[in-house]
Amino acid sequence: MGLKPQLLALLFMLNLVAAAAYSSVIYNTNRTEFMAGVDARLLAATHAAQEIIPDRYHEAITGPQSIPKAEFDALQARLSRFANRSGFVYVYTYMKLGNQIRTVATSATDQEIAAGRQTPFFALYDTAPRKLFESFADGRTRFDEYNDSFGRFRSIYRPVRMADGRVYVVGADVDLAHLAKRQAEVLTKAILIGVGMFTLSMALGWLLVARIVDPLVRLTSFTKNMERRSFQPDVSEMAAMRKISGSRGDEVGRLAEAMAAMIARLQRYLVEVEAATAARERVEGELSAARDIQIGMLPRKFPPFPERTDLDVFAMLESAKQVGGDLYDYFMIDENRLFFVVGDVSGKGVPAALFMAMTAIRFKAHAFSAASTGEIMELVNTSLSRENPAEMFVTAFAAILDLRDGTVEYTDGGHEAPFLIRADGRVDRLAKHQGMALGVFEDVPYKTDRFTLAPGDAIVLFTDGVSEATDKDDQLFSVERIGDALAQARASSSARLIADGLAESVRGFVGTVPQSDDIAILVVCYEPAPAG
Repeated sequence: MGLKPQLLALLFMLNLVAAAAYSSVIYNTNRTEFMAGVDARLLAATHAAQEIIPDRYHEAITGPQSIPKAEFDALQARLSRFANRSGFVYVYTYMKLGNQIRTVATSATDQEIAAGRQTPFFALYDTAPRKLFESFADGRTRFDEYNDSFGRFRSIYRPVRMADGRVYVVGADVDLAHLAKRQAEVLTKAILIGVGMFTLSMALGWLLVARIVDPLVRLTSFTKNMERRSFQPDVSEMAAMRKISGSRGDEVGRLAEAMAAMIARLQRYLVEVEAATAARERVEGELSAARDIQIGMLPRKFPPFPERTDLDVFAMLESAKQVGGDLYDYFMIDENRLFFVVGDVSGKGVPAALFMAMTAIRFKAHAFSAASTGEIMELVNTSLSRENPAEMFVTAFAAILDLRDGTVEYTDGGHEAPFLIRADGRVDRLAKHQGMALGVFEDVPYKTDRFTLAPGDAIVLFTDGVSEATDKDDQLFSVERIGDALAQARASSSARLIADGLAESVRGFVGTVPQSDDIAILVVCYEPAPAG
């Protein structure tokens, strides 16, 4: 049900209850007042009857022959005239002798007189009501409604104590048929008043509910239409909404005003969002192009030297954002020597990607002319330190593999030490040598060290995006897990499978946790032909 039917149903119930309650109060009040008037007339009738009856009439009564018939008939005639002229059915007196109540004075109706059926003196009242007995017992005046052989009456019993201590009761009856007619009239009047109040209240309530709810219904319709039009404005609806807010000074008008203002702000916001979305799409397009450029700077052809059988190289780069700061590179600096490097720029995103590009270019520029890896590091560091307004730095591990004898010359620039996978399946880690990250200070000396790869050995370089990958419990993958993963991956002799196995181990460890840092892995396998 809508709001309007609910309010009308509530109004109907409230008005119905109010009309019924009002009719009941009116009826009961009028009935009480009417009955109070009837009882006052009955009381007055008993006093009048007592004045009509001679003073010593009741004192003379001792039995059925106590009062002469002529005297009783004369008294009955006087009481009958009084009762019939005053609107009473009967006016009478009773006396109680033993346990029996006897009629000692009474009026008669016109019908009884015409038919000669008047109640005689000292007639036994064998259907006397209980309250009449109680009035004889305690001497208190009582009103009663009852049925007996004479009809249904509203009666009064007023006890009178005589000088000799005996009690007689003076009473009067009013026919309840007349009272019922008056009560029906009162009830009809109360019901008509209640119906009139109900009708008037419903009419006024309908107008009030319509005044409150109809604008709300229109505002609801406007809102739905706005949603269907994707919040595009409609001139006629906005004008109608402003008309409601201008013609109403209550909460409905303020709601319409607030909705109009909200829709206007929403439309401005949608324009801003559309512009921001377009700008973001442009940025994302530019970042995608930058990523393509960045990836294009790195060697992506595998196997990189298909004509050589003594060397297998594979590398992979996974950025935490569209572009990142990890780098790898490898190339032959002459027929027998392979240069390779892995680096990790501080930070992520576009600044790190630009610094990474600068670093990769400088390594390639100096690798062909420098005498050692230490000299290569020194030249790259000096160049980066002089042109580093953002004060970024990069850790790097650079090496040159001599394919003639497996000698590896290397220099550590504050980077993670690589792992060595031996041909017999052992996994070792190269001893860590102290070295300063590149781009921090100029003129920093870098040490050149050497080790030897035996045929079938492999060297695995990586960035801290591998060792510091975290799972949902913030635990690090760690270098220990790298060693375990490489021990399993060594069952494959391919550089690609070694790198893929390590990367898959990292993915399985972190699960659904978003990647927090760039990942770079470079694997170089030394596989010279057996000496023949």
